[in-house]
Amino acid sequence: MLGTFGAGGILLVVVLALVAHKRGGGKFQPVKGHHVFYWGAVIGITAASAGTALQKISLVGTQFSDTLTKQSETFGTIGPAAVAAFLVGVAFWFKPSFVKDLLCGIAAPGILSAASGVWAIFASIGTSLVHTVVS
Repeated sequence: MLGTFGAGGILLVVVLALVAHKRGGGKFQPVKGHHVFYWGAVIGITAASAGTALQKISLVGTQFSDTLTKQSETFGTIGPAAVAAFLVGVAFWFKPSFVKDLLCGIAAPGILSAASGVWAIFASIGTSLVHTVVS
């Protein structure tokens, strides 16, 4: 219907939608509220299958999770599920902020997948939906 976008094309469209989202009144303003988290998750998912320059974006969540879980000497044992719960708490329990929600959203697919269990269900459903649209 719209032709081939590809992962890099989807990333460009999502970033444009985040920055220049029209919110009534004819003025362009960035997206506000917690939906920035979901847009960030789309960026994290599509970046994993994009070109080599953009693939590093999707590793943010995995590296964050690995760093915390390997700090058992400092903090005690921190499992991947605890990191996932912490991320979701930071994303949704605090006042919406564009940068905070975007970073949490980008990190979410990697962290939720690493946590496995129920957390991975959300990541796999989101990944399946995004890849269905992209392909």
